[in-house]
Amino acid sequence: MEGGRHGGAALTPKKRTPMRRTRLLLLLVLLAVGLALALVALRRLRAPAPTITKPPPAPVPEARKPPLQADAEGYYVPGYSFTVDRFRFVRLSLRPEAFITIAQTATGTDQEMGCDEALIRADTVHLRCDYSRVGTITIDGKFLTRLAATRLDAAVLSAVVAVRTPSGEILYRARDSFEWHPPE
Repeated sequence: MEGGRHGGAALTPKKRTPMRRTRLLLLLVLLAVGLALALVALRRLRAPAPTITKPPPAPVPEARKPPLQADAEGYYVPGYSFTVDRFRFVRLSLRPEAFITIAQTATGTDQEMGCDEALIRADTVHLRCDYSRVGTITIDGKFLTRLAATRLDAAVLSAVVAVRTPSGEILYRARDSFEWHPPE
């Protein structure tokens, strides 16, 4: 039987031609490139956009708070001028050191005298200053304002000022208000 079942020529497998292989290979390469491009595009969509960061704002300088009146450097002038035995009370200072300034009425020269006892708290003041030519001056008072005042015409300290002789006799005693002045 020649011809087989189909009656004719014998079937032979088709041979693939080189042209067909090249097309298939080119199609596979194009498919791989397309897939790679799709993956790159997909990654770009998923990646977060670059964030533009603004530099942080410059720090706002903190408002400088005034010191406590008890800690403020400067001097205190009495509201009432008084004289004891040719000496006029001019002022007192608490910081950096506690001292009292008096002036001789005849010569007008100022003399500072340190205080042997000085207790200065946020709300109260106690000073005891010994001066051989005048006696002992004590000042006991309270601050009327807690923070250092910016108004120079306002009383910030109310105190009892007493002047005693070395024997204990009271030469002067009165309550007075003091105005604060910044250091010169």
